[in-house]
Amino acid sequence: IRVSGTRSLLASESGAKVYWTLGSTHHITLPDAIVGMHYSVVIEKGANAAHTIISQASDKIHGSYFVMKVGDADKCNAQTVNHGSGVDKVHFKADGTAVGGGAGSTCELVCVEAGKWVATVHTTTSGTPAGTITGLAN
Repeated sequence: IRVSGTRSLLASESGAKVYWTLGSTHHITLPDAIVGMHYSVVIEKGANAAHTIISQASDKIHGSYFVMKVGDADKCNAQTVNHGSGVDKVHFKADGTAVGGGAGSTCELVCVEAGKWVATVHTTTSGTPAGTITGLAN
């Protein structure tokens, strides 16, 4: 699935690779989280505008979010959000310091419990990762 503007994913598209080109601010909305659903998101082209993946209002996202500075592998940081502390969004911004979103960044989303997405996010940024990463946040 190629995405370059605001898009709602369908339950029938579970298992798809989503190739996301970031540009002006836009978002991807997830369907209701049903056990077994999964999406793999690959950022083809990053952008300095803010972008998000948004869960349904009754669903939550938890997991891990890694940020690494492009060309400087020892400049990195990570965030984890525990199962009971889920959030509503996964954030991307190619020049962010608290989030990343450069080309080649990935986000795996898997529903292992009704109403809950587990996210594993690996991002790059042209900025220097901050002491606190906020890629998984409301």
